[in-house]
Amino acid sequence: MSRVILIASACLLLGSCTKQPTRSPELANSAKEQDPHVSVDPQTQEQLDVAVEPAASGAVDTPITATGQLQLNQNSTWQVGAIIEGKVVAVAVNLGDKVKAGQIVAQMHSHEVHDSRATRRQAVAELNRLKLLGEQALRVRDRTQRLFDLKAASREQLEAAETQYRAAQLSVSTAQAEVDKAEFHLTEFLDVPLSDKTPSGTEVTDADRVPIKSPAAGTVMERVANVGTVVSIGDPVVTVSDLSSLWLIAAINEAELSHIRVGQPVRISVRAYPDRIFPGKVFQLGERMDPQTRTLQVRVLVSNSGGLLKPDMYAAVELDSPEQRSSISVPDSAVQELNGKTIVFVRTKEGEFTPREITTGRRLDKRVEVLSGLDQGTPVVVRGAMILKSQLLKDSE
Repeated sequence: MSRVILIASACLLLGSCTKQPTRSPELANSAKEQDPHVSVDPQTQEQLDVAVEPAASGAVDTPITATGQLQLNQNSTWQVGAIIEGKVVAVAVNLGDKVKAGQIVAQMHSHEVHDSRATRRQAVAELNRLKLLGEQALRVRDRTQRLFDLKAASREQLEAAETQYRAAQLSVSTAQAEVDKAEFHLTEFLDVPLSDKTPSGTEVTDADRVPIKSPAAGTVMERVANVGTVVSIGDPVVTVSDLSSLWLIAAINEAELSHIRVGQPVRISVRAYPDRIFPGKVFQLGERMDPQTRTLQVRVLVSNSGGLLKPDMYAAVELDSPEQRSSISVPDSAVQELNGKTIVFVRTKEGEFTPREITTGRRLDKRVEVLSGLDQGTPVVVRGAMILKSQLLKDSE
């Protein structure tokens, strides 16, 4: 509100100090189109804090520019697939869903679950049998030891009983390893219960399903399988990616490769957010040149913690270069938009200010690079340009 009041007051002051000769409406409009300007006497300039500075020239870095396309960070992307053959019986996620590490994204049915449980039961039965034989061998050895102590058994008989007992122990250890292997395959690899029945004996359907879990937190980017899809080992079901960072593949001209290094900071802009700069960093240079375009693919790691950037967006890339060039610049407060054009107000003579169209370049520490439209030393309004613009628009009505 205070800004509106200030501009309104300024316009009143300008109106009292701008002298326009009396002419017909047609002539007035024609004059404004040919030579639009705002006249402000020195006293009003001081009251409105209108300041003029010459356009400055100086050496600026010449950036390396390129284009690129955003892609998924392959180091943070996982194709979650089937570890066994079977049929998908449930898919719990859709495209765009957020998932947590360890969350079930699908379930499948496989005969391997039943086969593995049967293998475990056989291993447990064999272990129990060998444990009984081991207990029997232990009793034989102990009895032979007592007889040997009573001089009623020979040393050969004692050694034979000891050998048989040790063989029985080895067999039990081997059988226990087979049981552990079968149970690990069920609980750790297939991620299913050891038994397909609850303690009460009621069958549990979910116990026969092999869950497919996301290995990390992320977003579902692709869903390949649906309910009923028959999959083999390694077939993908969904693709999950952590979008907090992305890759940008930039095409760098051959002549500029000597200025590119791993770890170099990169400035990235996209059409969706023209006023924002996203930081990135070069982390890998390609190994082969494109024979058609004579460019090299440079991979850039881009932070995307806000989630604004999307895979497959096209982007403009800018990297610093040691080369410098002379450039004219003005404070960013001097630059205005007028009728769709970028302008500054130039003092053409004492108390008279004329809008001049310019072409802008980079923003350099609260200053704007001027590529065309101004010469070095041209007096430019650096404070109060918005007030002059308001008065010019009012005069053109």
